[in-house]
Amino acid sequence: MPVIMISGNHDGAERLRFGARHLRQAGLHILSDLADFATPVTLTIKGVEVDVFGIPYADPEHVRSQFNVEVRDFDGAHRYLVERIEEQRHPTRPCILMSHCFVDGGSASDSERPLTLGGAESVAWEPMQGFDYVALGHLHGPQYRGGEHIRYSGSLLKYSFSEASQRKGVTLVDLDASGVTQIQQVPLIPSREVRVLEGELDALIAQGRTDPHADDYLLVRLTDRHAILDPMGKLREVYPNVLHLEKPGMLDARGNQQLDRERLKFSTLDMFSDFFAQTSGEPLTDQQTEAINSLIGELSRDEEAQG
Repeated sequence: MPVIMISGNHDGAERLRFGARHLRQAGLHILSDLADFATPVTLTIKGVEVDVFGIPYADPEHVRSQFNVEVRDFDGAHRYLVERIEEQRHPTRPCILMSHCFVDGGSASDSERPLTLGGAESVAWEPMQGFDYVALGHLHGPQYRGGEHIRYSGSLLKYSFSEASQRKGVTLVDLDASGVTQIQQVPLIPSREVRVLEGELDALIAQGRTDPHADDYLLVRLTDRHAILDPMGKLREVYPNVLHLEKPGMLDARGNQQLDRERLKFSTLDMFSDFFAQTSGEPLTDQQTEAINSLIGELSRDEEAQG
């Protein structure tokens, strides 16, 4: 089965395409060289020839340098590449476009690494409207923009708790000589789900004893308004794969203003101890406290010597 892939912003394009010329002979087509973006991979499937163009991730600076064109943002760069591909299209063959980009209006999650700083990373879907199908990469949630044929299939697995409500899958596209005939999202069910649980500790522990999916990967938000000794350890007795613990109930009970006023009175050791307890779910041991206190002392002496 032939496989066509493009490089994304998480990838090193040059490293990814190592050996690409030889792998092409085995049916693995790695499209990560921007210089070849307008050269399609032509597949013959059941007597139907299909052209597949791939636009690897490329920032505006790369496009401007590679092709000596005046593009200032992601949309301008992507629009330039899409228009050049349109000029190379075969007049009768179905044509598929692959692109790694952030289409304007797409729904993001915490998992995607930003393409740029400042919010100018999105591209318009309108220039891609004329392709028979557009397979998009970057956003992890399955979705489409501008038409069902301009689609993110999404990631195969959930890579952060912000994706907990997403329904993962792959997109199955049927086409013939006239173009796309059917688009179907096929769900993928992992052996362990990613979930968010919220409630009081005792109730969650009781629930966990009979939960048929207790091995799922969990973020737990405790609503208890009192201090609890070793909540992570107690939860993992019934939910062994708790990965993150939040305690919004305790913050609400103390009040944010009161908490901020109390923190102003903290010594450096107090603040570090508080930070450690919140992030790890456990207090510092006596040995850790002694080590941190010694380090703080050394840093203070260094500051005084430099001052």
